Amino acid sequence: MTGFDYDDWFDGVLRASDSPVASPGNPGRAFAAWQASFRDELRDVLGFPAMRDRAVEDIDPRRRERPGATVRHRRYERQTWSVRTERGFRVPFYLLLPDSVDPPYPVVVALHGHTEHGKDLAAGVADDEAARRHVADDRRDIARQAVRRGFAVVAPDMRAFGELSPDAADESNATDAVSACTCWQKRAQLVGRSLVGERVWDVCRLVDFAADHPVLDPDRLAVCGHSGGGTVALLAGALDERLGAVVACASVCPFEDSIVPIDHCLCNYVPGLRRLGEVWDVAGLVAPRPLRVVAGDADPIFPVAGTRRAFDRIQGRYCAADAEGKCSLFVGDGGHRFFEAGAWPFLRDRL
Repeated sequence: MTGFDYDDWFDGVLRASDSPVASPGNPGRAFAAWQASFRDELRDVLGFPAMRDRAVEDIDPRRRERPGATVRHRRYERQTWSVRTERGFRVPFYLLLPDSVDPPYPVVVALHGHTEHGKDLAAGVADDEAARRHVADDRRDIARQAVRRGFAVVAPDMRAFGELSPDAADESNATDAVSACTCWQKRAQLVGRSLVGERVWDVCRLVDFAADHPVLDPDRLAVCGHSGGGTVALLAGALDERLGAVVACASVCPFEDSIVPIDHCLCNYVPGLRRLGEVWDVAGLVAPRPLRVVAGDADPIFPVAGTRRAFDRIQGRYCAADAEGKCSLFVGDGGHRFFEAGAWPFLRDRL
């Protein structure tokens, strides 16, 4: 065979994968029925059935007491905790509590993007040159930004990052964040899981923590993520209705505009997801709860033209949910970075 064009051939495969389940149809009961069906299928594709096999009833929250585990800052306190999300597996996270307001506090689950620093970058405590550049230029210290604005913050290490990197215990054998994702994703797929699904699963268990903690207000609970964290934030908001508002930054774009033509980390590729629907269908599961999509007008890996096209379709889903006006798009001046102006005023008004 000569002159074979794989991109053209795969475009036909992509078009053929369009599924009728991704068509909500009429508003009202038909839309609610579509949401219920799509939510169940989305859990299956992400690998939740395999995770349920190792689920635990008691998340067993533990606060670390060793030196440095609790730090007082001028405007907030940073505590270090962990919860059990599966048998034999615990997720470490920072709990940041503000001094500027009284409890119970509104809560933001803050999800970092791809970084070997994990939650340390989100909390603004990672202190090498790359981390300082990400904070100064890309504003990725999202947990610290949130607590300074009066939110309590749950900021976890997502799987393959920070303390949950495969090589976290052996600094001499450290890998970069993308390599860690590749290792984790390949093994997850062997047993019917996906790495991004495992991250979403962990967020749902952290919501359990927030719901039971005495100084946190479960009725004012949101999730906010950047890049890979934005993907997890959108999926978690789609599946866990206790999350009352969702902010997804630098991540919402049709598959055909981003992860198909542009080489992304392996964790973005969930087997079978595109057969269920597109990113606007996932976002439709957040409706009628508030959703803010945040993008940069010069983002090289999530092109803004695709984000705008996706948002037009998201608005259609929200209209079907009789929630027109509950979703919004913020486009900032810049690239693949976090835009504070797109996230915090939105959450302040809703929490």
